Amino acid sequence: MTRYPLISVLLVTTVLAGCASTPQGLDLIKDRASREAVSTVRSGTTLIKEAEQLQSQAKAQETYRFAPSMTDSANEYLSEAEQARDKGKADSDVRELALTAVATFEKAQDHTLIARETLAPSLAHLEVLNSIRADTYYPSEYRAVNEDLNSIIRTLETTGEPASTSQTQRQLLMDMHDLEVQTIGFIHLQQIRNRIAAMREAGAERLIPRSFGTATTALASAEDLINKAPRAEAEIAAQREAAKTAADHAQIILAMSNEILQADKDNAEALVLRIERWLYNIAVALKYPDIRHLPMDEQSRQLAEEIESVIQR
Repeated sequence: MTRYPLISVLLVTTVLAGCASTPQGLDLIKDRASREAVSTVRSGTTLIKEAEQLQSQAKAQETYRFAPSMTDSANEYLSEAEQARDKGKADSDVRELALTAVATFEKAQDHTLIARETLAPSLAHLEVLNSIRADTYYPSEYRAVNEDLNSIIRTLETTGEPASTSQTQRQLLMDMHDLEVQTIGFIHLQQIRNRIAAMREAGAERLIPRSFGTATTALASAEDLINKAPRAEAEIAAQREAAKTAADHAQIILAMSNEILQADKDNAEALVLRIERWLYNIAVALKYPDIRHLPMDEQSRQLAEEIESVIQR
């Protein structure tokens, strides 16, 4: 998963924002609070209680996640207001600090609503990644998309403009899709991939090209489906089963091929008789006459006809 394009876009966005780290409007909040502190009839203690209530609401709304700078500033102003009250400072000073905390908490909550709406696609995709435990299978990639999401959140808080995140969020969603595909592929197909890799290392491409080709084609089809539709659970399960069956078959054919290739004049007859015994076991189960004197293709034909006859009775 290539992250360089997103990193570049985030850097450009930061530059365009004037490298600012302070959210837009916080200075205005402090100026308004200073003016309102003179005219309000509410006491500093009353305003502190109001700020504390807003602090609890902000925590419940996760403003610390979607408006971290605003939330930190609000908490600091509230703490300073409480300290000023406890030290017996002028109530006008307490009121100004408490009013600043109140307004900043309110702004943080308002911004959180905007951030949740703006980043809804990324947040929903993150929930999907969490549900499939992508962090367990690809921890560094999962950590990367989280870091990128947090960077976008900080940019949005600084600019206050949803449009500032459109390009970076598009890239993030692509990275999230890649991680989802990787994770689903690992969960459903990794064992099959490992088996096919082991067979390839054992020379399957040369020894059993048809059976091995069928297995690799089935695996490729499953991988292609996951890449296009990683949430198509029923279809993926069917493709995975087809790939597993093809891999099972190739593994059996490879083992039998190796056994034949390794046979010599001392054990060749035993090998043929063992294969013949498989057909004879079916004949015994059907109570069919002993036809081992016939060619094996003829034995299989007669036994197949007998099985069809039994089924139709």
